[in-house]
Amino acid sequence: MVGKARSSNFTLSEKLDLLKLVRPHIRILEEHTNKHAVIVDKNKCWDTVAEQYNALGGDRPLRTAQGLRTLYKRLKESAKQEVMQRRHAQPEYRASISEPTRRIMEMIPHLVSSNPSATCRLHLQSGWSALLQCYVV
Repeated sequence: MVGKARSSNFTLSEKLDLLKLVRPHIRILEEHTNKHAVIVDKNKCWDTVAEQYNALGGDRPLRTAQGLRTLYKRLKESAKQEVMQRRHAQPEYRASISEPTRRIMEMIPHLVSSNPSATCRLHLQSGWSALLQCYVV
């Protein structure tokens, strides 16, 4: 039995490139309704992102829309876990957050808390460092 070949792991720069390409489509991609029109729009967005990603060239392997979609989902899950771990970490370790997580949190500030408190909402307007403080304190 011959299976599919496994593609190589994503590098940090590939992850950051994906997040940069996803940013303009964030409203559509983060829409959580199960309507046919939304699903069609999301699929078009992922096809566009895959085309743009593969057009970046370099020596990186070509990636499918599904592969990029899966990576994006994993990056979001990882960001949630990382921020939650920072919430319980010692104060000196709280500022050390990965670049992909920082970018995810900038794009989707409500990712960690679906109902931020009034204090958190104020922090959302103050920039990333205040936002991180809100979630990890």
